[in-house]
Amino acid sequence: MKLDKAKEMASKATEKATEVAGDLAERVGPLTERVGPLAEKAGEAASRGVEAAAGAANKVTGGRYEEKITTAADKMEGVLHKDTKPPEQK
Repeated sequence: MKLDKAKEMASKATEKATEVAGDLAERVGPLTERVGPLAEKAGEAASRGVEAAAGAANKVTGGRYEEKITTAADKMEGVLHKDTKPPEQK
């Protein structure tokens, strides 16, 4: 008898979880469409920041460490652009 009650409760919980998951999926859909362009803009701004910082560091050091600064900036750019494609396009 207790096993039947447990099965019934588990079934109700599964139904509710499925309902909640579906509701969340409906709500998240429009948000994901808006996030893509915002993330792209943020990536572009970060890239400009890396370029500006590298240029400023190079200017301050009089070009003595240009190679190291460029290498560091390139690595940072690599990190920023590491995963720019949406998962479905990989």
